[in-house]
Amino acid sequence: MNVTNEPQEDTAGLTKEDLAIASYALAEVFNSFLAAYGEDDYGEGTKEDMEMSMGKIRTTFVKFDSLLQYINESDHEAAHDHTHDEPPQSEEEINDSAN
Repeated sequence: MNVTNEPQEDTAGLTKEDLAIASYALAEVFNSFLAAYGEDDYGEGTKEDMEMSMGKIRTTFVKFDSLLQYINESDHEAAHDHTHDEPPQSEEEINDSAN
């Protein structure tokens, strides 16, 4: 799966912004379910149905959020590795590795 940091409007691919919006939306849905659950308002389902739905929403949120964190950490490490390349070898090290 490719995730890009391009502006959301400029690509049909998945962006970091898409993942962030999905995570936020899931958190908001979970919070609305939690508020209804606290008021014993289970909509058309049962208490157990709502608990199962809340569990699935929470698990999905954690997956999206973890994926976004992993991508951000990977990007940060890649940028860090680029700026901290090993210094050139000394002439002695080059000669030793040639033998």
